[in-house]
Amino acid sequence: MNQTQQAGPDRAPRTTPEAARRPDADAVVAWVAGFLAEILDISADEIDPTTPLDELGVDSATTLVMCAGLAEEFGIPVRPRDVLDHFTADAVARHLTAPLPAGV
Repeated sequence: MNQTQQAGPDRAPRTTPEAARRPDADAVVAWVAGFLAEILDISADEIDPTTPLDELGVDSATTLVMCAGLAEEFGIPVRPRDVLDHFTADAVARHLTAPLPAGV
């Protein structure tokens, strides 16, 4: 086999499908800020990503809608527990973009 054949797509480094789909933290923060800004009828840049989401009016129903929207936008599963355990836009973003443990 020559070098051209060896360098083809079959020889590309393999990554897990989930790792390839991990979103960018800034994109998650921007999405959450935009989502909340629409609900609150304010500009997204008025949303402080370190403010607890409940102070921004996020309740259980809003959490469910946010999970569905994040999942649709970024193509990853997002459970209500992911939001409830990481209750700022920054914390949600860090959680959703964290490297997955080996074997996941």
